[in-house]
Amino acid sequence: MSKRVEINSIVLHLTERCNMRCKYCFMTHGTQNMSAATAEAAVDYLLENCGKYAKVTFFGGEPLLEFDLIRHITDYIHKKTSRLVKLDITTNGTLLTDEFFEYAHQNNIQISLSYDGLLNDANRVNEEKKPLLDIAKHKAAIEKYRITSASVIDVNNVGIWHDNVLHLRNLGFKSMGFFIDYSSKWKSEHVDIMRKEFFKIAETYVQWAKEGNKVQIGKIDDMVRAYLGKFKLSNMRVRRDLVYSIAANGDVYPYASAVGKEALCLGNVQSGINQPLLHKINNLGLAKGCEKCAINDACVAAKGNVITETLEPHVYPIACNGYKIAFDAADYVVNALL
Repeated sequence: MSKRVEINSIVLHLTERCNMRCKYCFMTHGTQNMSAATAEAAVDYLLENCGKYAKVTFFGGEPLLEFDLIRHITDYIHKKTSRLVKLDITTNGTLLTDEFFEYAHQNNIQISLSYDGLLNDANRVNEEKKPLLDIAKHKAAIEKYRITSASVIDVNNVGIWHDNVLHLRNLGFKSMGFFIDYSSKWKSEHVDIMRKEFFKIAETYVQWAKEGNKVQIGKIDDMVRAYLGKFKLSNMRVRRDLVYSIAANGDVYPYASAVGKEALCLGNVQSGINQPLLHKINNLGLAKGCEKCAINDACVAAKGNVITETLEPHVYPIACNGYKIAFDAADYVVNALL
């Protein structure tokens, strides 16, 4: 019998509805909302199959359209188990209120705010192509509740990446996540710009750390940990990057952008999981061409954070370049701070 697959982290797509139409969004804009029964079944599945930790992310669509369901799920988790279950939410920020800030604080829900900095108004608009987020009014809350920014990097803003980091810091963010838009039309000149910008960010990161004003920057912190760990991250032979997404109807997928792709559907939290397919996807090897790469142990892309519909791990060239740049920057950061 195959060893049980640990499911430590799930993303609950509470609704397909969203009040924004971000230009690079990969989610389906529909009308379906997750039922309380489906959400409870997803939590039950997580608690039955998790290992040393458990994490639930509220996602969408725009999850704050379903604030009552967030309350229900949070209460259900607290009643169901005494163990620590980490909670977070990824929101476009347009529906944030003082009530939710306080609720999230009281229930230890980490808020990740989708915000593209200086180009946010161009990237994140509603159906009328107008921006809705007034980020400045949330500065006090960003600082008080240590809200994380989640920014998408594409060919249009990669040249101001460092300026965006400074902008985010001025808005009160001390934790920043950055995600590459694979669908953007990346060329070699953009990779060169990415390297220059990332090393400028690394230099600022070091400066802030030496001043005792450390800011968490995901792409740097992750690679520094890998660097110091001597690339032992892949020894478990379990794809450490898989965060299982539960669609509004309860269907299970290996990650968010896979939602709706029939070949990658692992079953349903209420009707059952396809265990052979779950094992196969969870144990895929390195993406083709990554076998001899010196940093494949430290690279999420090498482990196939994208899976084709023929069930093969796939790596986008820009993802490969991005991790190599991040690792070089980690080398600089470690040596500058030791």
